[in-house]
Amino acid sequence: MRADIMKKMKDAISNVLETMFFLPTEILDRDISLQQWLAHEKALLGSQIRFHGSLSGSTYLLVPEEVAGEITANFLGLGEGEVTEEQKKDTVKEAINMIGGQLLSLLDSEGAFRLGIPELMDEGELGVERLGELEGDVLFIETESNHLAAGIRVG
Repeated sequence: MRADIMKKMKDAISNVLETMFFLPTEILDRDISLQQWLAHEKALLGSQIRFHGSLSGSTYLLVPEEVAGEITANFLGLGEGEVTEEQKKDTVKEAINMIGGQLLSLLDSEGAFRLGIPELMDEGELGVERLGELEGDVLFIETESNHLAAGIRVG
């Protein structure tokens, strides 16, 4: 079951980031920690969304702030210099909303799951020293020039 969930999570992430945000990605299998993967990143934005149904849990997305600016500009059709901090935060929340929705539709096409409201993660959780406290299975996402991460917690 876990392998199936992770495969569908990979599919959802790739589809949403590449289709909706025009961000080519590769999801890597790595035996490293979030701290190692994101250690070089400066500021991170993170969002999470809870779900309930035959499985309950949450999924989250961690995005370097510069990538948040890029995907926001792509999503809204703006220049990167025109993007506000609030728009970046809203876009990261919308990205996890879309990823969560796609994941749940892949897990159950009959719609038995309920998806919560996306919320920003607390900045205190996103410091490199605290990333190890995030629970769940992690996916390491690589773009042309940045690292992102996503996770899912079931149970």
